[in-house]
Amino acid sequence: MDTIKSIAFIFIVGSTGGWVLEFFYRHFVPSIGQTKKWVNPGFLSGPWLPLYGTGLSCLYLMSFITFPGMDPEGWGTKVLVLLIMVVAMTIIELITGYIFIIRLNMRLWDYTDNRFNFHGIICPLYTFFWGIICAIYYLIVHKPMLNLLDTMINLPGYNLFIIAFFAVFILDFLHAIKFLRLVKKLAKEYNIVVLFTAFRGKINEVRNASKEESHFFRPFELKSLSMRAFFIKYKDAFTFSKLRGKISDMKDRHSSRTDNSA
Repeated sequence: MDTIKSIAFIFIVGSTGGWVLEFFYRHFVPSIGQTKKWVNPGFLSGPWLPLYGTGLSCLYLMSFITFPGMDPEGWGTKVLVLLIMVVAMTIIELITGYIFIIRLNMRLWDYTDNRFNFHGIICPLYTFFWGIICAIYYLIVHKPMLNLLDTMINLPGYNLFIIAFFAVFILDFLHAIKFLRLVKKLAKEYNIVVLFTAFRGKINEVRNASKEESHFFRPFELKSLSMRAFFIKYKDAFTFSKLRGKISDMKDRHSSRTDNSA
């Protein structure tokens, strides 16, 4: 039972902590279709990203891995565990990316411009970032986290806190699934793959142009247009293949100008 309580807390820390990281990252390193504005980085309304919660829960469990005949505290064990962690996190990222593309006609992120990427879903650069996160957790955070967990799970009201969080989280998730199914239906109808960052950016743009009130925790709400009308009018602005084509055209024009000036 304590293991379940611990993983629940780890999931909360990972989901909310990952949301904070993405919140700042998306502001200072905007993706296609976004500007440097403060935006809710996830597809859920609340301040949580389940991918990070799942990832941190996996890191927590993998930190207990040991190998027969090897010192659990030795550097040989630590290096092997870190390699397993990095591979696991990359696989989670790959599976998540494919699920959204295949099942929901949506790309949550795009690494196409990064060298040695695989289908734009994973690439060495972000695997390196996962490696940094894994090393920080395993070598620095894990032991203090164990001490924190020992304190937290014995606090009065801890169980109530966990139940309350997951009740709100599940309601938020179910609401998001309903919306994503609508997006999937329209994306399949128009035979497109939606680039999530551009989709969200276009909604913000339309909302601002219509002078609608902005809702940070309701990032996909539009009052001036139905979602079908939004797709009909603006789908080219967030269709993945069309956006990639535009980027390729811009690169070609830039290369031509460079060659001419030379």
